[in-house]
Amino acid sequence: MKYWFKLLYKSQQKRLFLGVFWALLTAISGVSLLMLSGWFITATALTGIAISLGIASILNLYIPGSGIRFFALSRTISRYIERIYNHDTILRLIAVFRLSLFNNLTKQSIEQLRARTDSEWLSKLTVNLDALDSLLLRYIIPPIISVLLIFLLTVFTSFIWFELALYFSVFLLIGMTAVIALTIKLTAELSYKYATMMDEFRQKIIEHLNGAFELKSIGLMQQHEQKIVNELTLFNRLQETLNARIANVQLIFDSMLNIALFIVVVSVFFAVNEQLISEAQAIMFVMMLIGAYEVIQSLPNHFSTWGHTSFAATKLTTLTHANASKKYQELKPLSDIQIDIHNHIKIPKSLDTPLSLSIKHGQCVSIIGRSGTGKSTFANLLMGIESVTAAHGGIYVNQLNLQDIAPNNWYEKVSYLPQNDAIFSGTLGYNLIVGLDNISEADIWSALKTVELYEWAINLPDGLNYWLGETGGVVSGGQARRICLARLLLRHPELVILDEPFSNVDETMAMRIWENMTPWLDTKTLIILTHEQPLFLKAHQQGVTVKLD
Repeated sequence: MKYWFKLLYKSQQKRLFLGVFWALLTAISGVSLLMLSGWFITATALTGIAISLGIASILNLYIPGSGIRFFALSRTISRYIERIYNHDTILRLIAVFRLSLFNNLTKQSIEQLRARTDSEWLSKLTVNLDALDSLLLRYIIPPIISVLLIFLLTVFTSFIWFELALYFSVFLLIGMTAVIALTIKLTAELSYKYATMMDEFRQKIIEHLNGAFELKSIGLMQQHEQKIVNELTLFNRLQETLNARIANVQLIFDSMLNIALFIVVVSVFFAVNEQLISEAQAIMFVMMLIGAYEVIQSLPNHFSTWGHTSFAATKLTTLTHANASKKYQELKPLSDIQIDIHNHIKIPKSLDTPLSLSIKHGQCVSIIGRSGTGKSTFANLLMGIESVTAAHGGIYVNQLNLQDIAPNNWYEKVSYLPQNDAIFSGTLGYNLIVGLDNISEADIWSALKTVELYEWAINLPDGLNYWLGETGGVVSGGQARRICLARLLLRHPELVILDEPFSNVDETMAMRIWENMTPWLDTKTLIILTHEQPLFLKAHQQGVTVKLD
């Protein structure tokens, strides 16, 4: 968690000090209110008893009464400000963590990004990231406030009873340090395991829901559900064990505090009997200790999540440090791409046939082959979704190895249309301009005209604001394909890779769309992957044709 603590301090240093100030002011106000109230009640009772016995006694009600009202008001105001301020700091901190995380993700290749499942990404970017708010609210502010409060109360007490102040500070500091260490020792491993099981369990639930239809259709729904229920039982047992350990640590700490409180009560009564302090001061010391206990008593609960936070931090650190030490080379405008792939047997759906190909800038290359011959693998290699090992060849762009080029630098120059249509949960307009800035509405409508979707889109109830549903559930396969083509046209790549560009589109419309796209494609380096020589390419005899058998 060292990386995240450093990032927290570096990004929120000023706000951290202010947050500690408001939290300390709240704690001081609360303890002072208890101390002054205890002193005032006791002094008032003693004065009343003295008067009833006919003993002349005077008590100023206004100064302590004003103090009580002041501390009550300051505690309320400071607590309100502290809650708002520190929670605002948490939101800013999580934003900084997200920015650091997402900034690193842009430097990773698609192969690295796709190495994790969707359910893994869901956990990392939501649950694991949110768990880092514990760094501030549990592991920084509470112990700092506890130490500062003990120091201030020790200084105050030393003016009245130095020995009590000394014993008070030593006991609380040692007790606080010991209970934090004990809590981490007894719960960190279990908490880490609990977080691990929770992460795995969450992924299995998502996979179960995604595969519910298939499981029902083959009659395995109940068996799969029972397996998850059995794992849930183990998960609950682990949670019970963890809760029991936390409760035991809290019990030990509370017992220590109560024993210390009893010793203090006996000591102050002895001091009163020896006329070392007054009765009102004795009650004030007891109330002071109770107020301090209210602040430090929650430390075991705070540090019981150390293992969980450590799990989240470790998972996210692997993303922030990926490729951190690797130095990439900058890619200038494309001039040529040299592809030399040997018998690449280690890749699923592998290219079993050696392939050597040189692609010049502005050239059109057609890769033709039946299913399973390696067309999509070829595209994946070129996009960095899969990598070529040194033993199996390499891909060079402007004489630079593709693996030595920063992924985001490469992706700026490439647009890839895969076989599967990616329709996002959003509007038609959002699906077209996702990830782009400064795109005019005129450009969007022009792209829709190019792919023969203008008439359909203009007649939609909300036009570009029409909701396409979850994963494009309201559009047909042909419409989804053309939306993806329109999205491609709004970008400005130097290299365009089209994998079966007109799947789900009839040949007549494919010819028309190709004619419309030709002026845009003529300025690009183009690679087309198809099962057979399509009609739209036969009409445009140009470039190089490579057949994969």
